[in-house]
Amino acid sequence: MSAAGDATAHHTGSWKMSYFLNEDQRLMRDVAAKFARNELMPIANQIDLTETTPEWVTNRCGELGFLGVFIPEAYGGLGSDLTTACLILEEIAKASPAFAGLLSVEMILCPEVVRILGNEEQKQRLLPASASGERVMAYSQTEPAGAANVAFHQTRLTQDGNGYRLNGHKLFCTQGHAKTYLVMCRTEKDGAQGYGCVIVEAEDEGFQVQKYEEKLGWRGTNTGPIAFTEVAISADDILGNILSGGPDHAPANQVSFIGHAATSLGCMEGLFDLTKEYVLQRELYGEPMTRLSPVTDRMAQIWTKIEACRSLLYMSTRMHDEGGLTLPMGSACKAYICETAFECTSQLLQMWGGSGIMHSTGVNRYMRDARAKMVAEATTEMHHSIIAGTIGLGGPFASLADRLG
Repeated sequence: MSAAGDATAHHTGSWKMSYFLNEDQRLMRDVAAKFARNELMPIANQIDLTETTPEWVTNRCGELGFLGVFIPEAYGGLGSDLTTACLILEEIAKASPAFAGLLSVEMILCPEVVRILGNEEQKQRLLPASASGERVMAYSQTEPAGAANVAFHQTRLTQDGNGYRLNGHKLFCTQGHAKTYLVMCRTEKDGAQGYGCVIVEAEDEGFQVQKYEEKLGWRGTNTGPIAFTEVAISADDILGNILSGGPDHAPANQVSFIGHAATSLGCMEGLFDLTKEYVLQRELYGEPMTRLSPVTDRMAQIWTKIEACRSLLYMSTRMHDEGGLTLPMGSACKAYICETAFECTSQLLQMWGGSGIMHSTGVNRYMRDARAKMVAEATTEMHHSIIAGTIGLGGPFASLADRLG
């Protein structure tokens, strides 16, 4: 389909981007759209209200190939590109942005960390089971001291004979029903600080998942603190060379930022479509609601902002897929699209009047989920600092920008 023809499809509310996509990408997008519409949407409000995502939903994503879409074929995945992964996340977020947030961690961030840092044994152990949905993984970095600033993190890995011991605690770990945790921690050797990642299994002695947080948004994605008390870590459970802090897995964070931006794009689209249907059928002051110029003007502006975000997102995924993704595009996508999503969902919710703030209608969750995205996977301010450091303006994360580049 041509770009012009696809634009006509957008006006119907279908939001099915076809330009620049190949046949495989269209196929996976359509499979995700069908799953979101027929299986996820009917329970999306329940997920939000109960703060629980049924385990079968994640298992179903494994059956459909979503969990393995970004995992190489050699390890049981589909070996698809970042564009395909983001198309899937975008479609699923139209129904449940909260579940899409959990799925982004599972589809992109965790497999990429293992792929970049892991040795062959670790990849064979973790990735095929992740692709099938048998092994749900979680990634944990944020701590009370220093938030995402690793220089102040207190979780420590210390040598104990031929192995290691892990002690400390983390905040805001996105977990779902994870079996395996990829935990960032610090080490000390000869006075030098190292930083890296270790594998912790849910059943390991001394590991504890603490009480889940009650959140404004992302309520279907379990989030909470985790703690480590003398957890035994073998050399086989260290990803990369943790004593030297390398190799660097920062590129995994960049593609993860883009994946989260895709969920914010889908979040905007989902509420736009529901709102369009609502205003088309509602009468206000004896007239169709669409006769009110503030309504049509605002809807037109939001549609345009959605298309601008789509262009930024999929330009960035194509840059990645063609080997040319540069910093700070991941941060630019995450900051701009997530901020725009909250702005637009707030305006869309306003059109629902009192109905919009009632949980029974199931629409205010889109705004709450959009708001959560502005702090998940690093705050907007941190991303702006990374961008500033990259373009030569310095700032607190200038060194991080150098490391990511």
